[in-house]
Amino acid sequence: MIVENYVSNNIIPLKIEDDFELSAQLMDDGKLSYFPVIKENNLYVGLVSDKVLYELNSFGEKILNRKDLLKDYFVYNNQTIFDATAIILEHNLDILPVIDCKHKYLGVLTIRDILEAYTSYAAVNAQGDILQLTLNCNDLCVSEISRIIENENGHIINLFVMPIKETTKIKVFIKLARMELCRVMKAFERYNYDVEYFVQSTESDDEELIKNYDLLMKYLSI
Repeated sequence: MIVENYVSNNIIPLKIEDDFELSAQLMDDGKLSYFPVIKENNLYVGLVSDKVLYELNSFGEKILNRKDLLKDYFVYNNQTIFDATAIILEHNLDILPVIDCKHKYLGVLTIRDILEAYTSYAAVNAQGDILQLTLNCNDLCVSEISRIIENENGHIINLFVMPIKETTKIKVFIKLARMELCRVMKAFERYNYDVEYFVQSTESDDEELIKNYDLLMKYLSI
């Protein structure tokens, strides 16, 4: 889940010598609210926001003369997708520039890139059964959960933890290789786990999930 594995080079950045009229045109063409700016040696300068265009007296003004209007948002190539997601959400971005330790511009992360990374990480396309546990944060022991499942001849495809807001509890979603879940549920109950429910996926469920994901990707690329 390292950022450099998901960098996109489909967006050609603006140069600091360009004017804001070009930035407005590129943002409109790409349906973007932000656009990256670089200077000599491909060094990253900042992001032009569509909001700053309203603060200009003339779109013909050079970006070089109004560097104070640029947003200094970026992520390093050796950070994680989770770090990038936090920055995107905090600042409501649709793209996030990626740079190296020398501040060299490498490309951007788009919302599509983020979704594809999470989809790959969560093994969305893999067929399997989904089990949900609810427990206190301090009670989470992945090794114990794994041992219980493996003792019942189960195989974990993916495990995802989600905190429950305003509580000290978490939900643990476990995707298992397709199998009979009854004995796994009973095993967790013997260890006093709160097994809320399980969903046994079918071939049609997986096809529908993949179809919905493809539709979302097409929508984001419009």
